[in-house]
Amino acid sequence: MDDQRFDELVRAHSPALVLFARSLARDRGAAEEAVQDTLVRAWRYLDSFDARGSFEGWLLRICRRVIIDHGAAATRRPLTIDATMLENVAPPVVPDASDDIIDLLRRLPTSHAEVLVITGVLGYSYDDAAAMLDVPIGTIRSRLARSRAALAELLAASNAAGHDVGAARRA
Repeated sequence: MDDQRFDELVRAHSPALVLFARSLARDRGAAEEAVQDTLVRAWRYLDSFDARGSFEGWLLRICRRVIIDHGAAATRRPLTIDATMLENVAPPVVPDASDDIIDLLRRLPTSHAEVLVITGVLGYSYDDAAAMLDVPIGTIRSRLARSRAALAELLAASNAAGHDVGAARRA
């Protein structure tokens, strides 16, 4: 795959990648760092991409691993990359997602938030989600049911506390 094709694919799939990272990372800065590290890893390991699969799914799997790695890292070490590696990659466009909703997703267990975002927000099938997360499809179904119920409870509690989470979307 040439540099131009990689750039086109990154531009096309960055909105989903950013949304996924924002919903799982502890804050916006960590999400931005995870997206950057994901793109660096994708570039570095581009030859391992199996073109039979989804490029976006591959990026989401890398991003998930990056977020896990960042959370598990005992100490931060600076990442050194050659700036020319990403000079042609456009900055990602952040999808229209309310910060309040992102905050609620962050309050869910990671395993529930990721399946909710992959299937409910990004629109992947249960089969695709199972492949991305390397879990059985039954696990996807149960996590999705639990995550929907938990998110509904969080929304109800937020609205009861006077925070109309949906207001930003209706405006």
